[in-house]
Amino acid sequence: MSITVSVNDASLQVTIAIVGSFDFSLFNEFRAAYINLKNDYRLYVVDMSMVEYLDSAALGMLLSMRNALGQQSKIELQGANEFIKNILMISRFDKRFDIH
Repeated sequence: MSITVSVNDASLQVTIAIVGSFDFSLFNEFRAAYINLKNDYRLYVVDMSMVEYLDSAALGMLLSMRNALGQQSKIELQGANEFIKNILMISRFDKRFDIH
């Protein structure tokens, strides 16, 4: 389980890549990935292509991210496998995030 953050100042984009289980054990690391950034970025991409497991705590962390960044920032959830994408759709995350 780990998180990698890539920042592109030219395009005002932050990519947060998650590997392994996306659960409560990543709470502090996930929050730190976006909350302490000094610039206002337009696009935040959460790369879920390497996520094997997602629980309700992860859903809560994504909602906290949405609330912290506000509606002016775009958040994309990318690369989720079909099982995780189904969880996101059932939870109606497609109303708050762009899911690819």
